[in-house]
Amino acid sequence: MMRTPRTSLLAAGAAVATAVGLLATSVLPAHATSQAVAPSITVDTGTTYQTIDGFGAATPIWGGAGGQWTTSETQTLVGMGNNQLGLSIVRTGLSPASGEWGEAVSCLKTARSYGSNVKVLASPWTAPANFKTNNSRTGGGKLKADFYDDYAGHLNSYVQYMKKQGVTIDVTSVQNEPDWHPDYDSMDWTGTELMSFVRDQGAKVKDTKLMVAESMGFDRSYTDPTLQNATARDNIGYVGGHLYDAENKGNLSPYPLAARYGKNQWMTEWNLHAADGSGSNIWGDPANQAVWNESLDTIMRTVHASMESNWSAYIWWYGRRFYSFVGDGESQYGTTKGAVLKRGYAFSQYSKYVRPGYQRVALTKSATASPLEVTAYQGDGKITLVMLNRSTSAVNDAVVQVPRDLTKAEYVVTSQSLNAASRPVTVNGGQATVDVPARSISTLVIAP
Repeated sequence: MMRTPRTSLLAAGAAVATAVGLLATSVLPAHATSQAVAPSITVDTGTTYQTIDGFGAATPIWGGAGGQWTTSETQTLVGMGNNQLGLSIVRTGLSPASGEWGEAVSCLKTARSYGSNVKVLASPWTAPANFKTNNSRTGGGKLKADFYDDYAGHLNSYVQYMKKQGVTIDVTSVQNEPDWHPDYDSMDWTGTELMSFVRDQGAKVKDTKLMVAESMGFDRSYTDPTLQNATARDNIGYVGGHLYDAENKGNLSPYPLAARYGKNQWMTEWNLHAADGSGSNIWGDPANQAVWNESLDTIMRTVHASMESNWSAYIWWYGRRFYSFVGDGESQYGTTKGAVLKRGYAFSQYSKYVRPGYQRVALTKSATASPLEVTAYQGDGKITLVMLNRSTSAVNDAVVQVPRDLTKAEYVVTSQSLNAASRPVTVNGGQATVDVPARSISTLVIAP
């Protein structure tokens, strides 16, 4: 699908700001003395699922009028401070032209140095034109069979160039959307061709881990052949895919073959802004209902579903765009360049508090918590729950039971009227009690 650059939302207005509080402000719990009550959610840290690699977004792939992320924008996107979003994965384009490789160096260096444990994923849209059957960067075309080794050298040269600039490329994709051949940079592969490439050439790409295959709808026919071949499988670190139509095809779901061979699954691209139909300038309104409905019911719901599917990463499209995490300042959309948008605050409920290395753990819910869609994680000595309440009713006095006594907790809420606002939480023994607002996404961080 056609890509266009993207950016951020206006900060909440004065009325919202007074309700919001600081993104990273700790809530000091009131210590109750009453006896424990029947829990709404019970966390089982003894049953574990996937390890989280992170949550992220892409830098501008083809530059454009807005250019790459500025230092300030990058810090807003990856930082862990007030009104920062805590992204832990940055996706960047691997250009077929080596002269373009330096464009993203500054923002990638800032992301790695300023952020906390930030990983970089590099995705190529195409090989150089002369490597391809159609002799063009655009319109698909295949990699010529006698250029497989040249393409491996091309990928390796990029990784080594970035290393010399002080940027480690943690993960290198073999191809973005091998099943899509639009009139912009693109290249066609089959699953068998991808397997042959990584089997025979993958070891030549040094100092990074390879990923296949970033297909449009996480189509497993593009990754199964690599997973089924022992040599090819040993030459990759990850499998990846995109969410375009993935739900309709049943692919927003666990991937047993990848799990069997210990290959973490990353969702590496999706974007949606169907709410444009309500008027393009809605994105600059921090309390717009259409923006919030799409963000909560579709975007945040798919993050939740990805986590329940045992995927280890969720990477949105451009981090800076009018419908994304920070605004791009394009006048017709009403956003301020670099200002955090509603969707950014919502996404930060995952990205800022569910950190790389955390492990998802089991939970059970009582009937009182049935409207909530909840995932729980453990890491850094903490237990973290992310709760979506897409119903029109609040779930008040929701009691979270964990298998140890607590001394402190933090509760942060984003809704149509709140932007990562600190809210009260009561701690009593091994229980934390919160009020979960209607139509909200919230994060509860509890510690011994």
